[in-house]
Amino acid sequence: MPGGNDSYGATIIADGPIGWFRFSELLAGSAITAGSQDPQALCLDSSASGNLNPGVIPYPNASYLQYGSAVVANSPSLLTTRGPNNDGGSALFPSTATQALINMVSSPDGGDLILQPTAAVTVEAWHTPNVIGANAKQVLVCYGTDASSLASYCLFHSGTTAINHVFAFAVNIAGTLRTATAALPALVVGTTYHAVGVYTGTAVQIFVNGVLQGTTAITGAIQYAAFPGLGLAFGNDPSNTDANLQGSLDEAAIYSQPLTLSRIAYHYRQGSTLLPFVWRH
Repeated sequence: MPGGNDSYGATIIADGPIGWFRFSELLAGSAITAGSQDPQALCLDSSASGNLNPGVIPYPNASYLQYGSAVVANSPSLLTTRGPNNDGGSALFPSTATQALINMVSSPDGGDLILQPTAAVTVEAWHTPNVIGANAKQVLVCYGTDASSLASYCLFHSGTTAINHVFAFAVNIAGTLRTATAALPALVVGTTYHAVGVYTGTAVQIFVNGVLQGTTAITGAIQYAAFPGLGLAFGNDPSNTDANLQGSLDEAAIYSQPLTLSRIAYHYRQGSTLLPFVWRH
């Protein structure tokens, strides 16, 4: 569990995530390497009780998340973590546009009911892009296949050129993706961002660095298509439909409730005080 001065970890736990991915943070210095299995990737109680046991309870209905062989686990954390057993760690995705399982992190056992909220959802992550490809959709976090716009929820960035990529968040409502796209900022290589997608039950929202940057009004339940083996993935959607994420990903979390603007801004402030280098708003 978050210990010592791990204020960011305490912030996450306070909002009761249904999934929290530190990308080997609790295993830093261990034998977790590219292509291996991270048995403590999801800090979640597998009984679906909602009790968080970071570093103790494995991914529900599976024992690990699978790192593709080209993804580097235990890369330097995007946040400067502190305290016992929190030595840092992130997932570094390769700088290649090739769509392949070796370039992503995924669950081998497919869908999990606790990660399928229907009334509302919040998805957050920290990301540093290394390559921003023109006319490409780079996925941070995605649940379900994005083929034919069927992903249940998807946090990503996209654009038509290498200099106009922005973050966006989409949810599947009645078989159609409803997307909120950020007005700002345009992503810059080497800059660390805090991206949060929210579906409140009445609107899809995208926040960047603690600021609401886009809203799309919509109502309805989040739909989960029945595709066995295609549950949660990082760095692409589980069916390799989109472009690969090219850069680092850290501290991803999923909630079954819509985080408020004040809580999202607080998450950003708590995390940004731990950034090991200068960031841009």
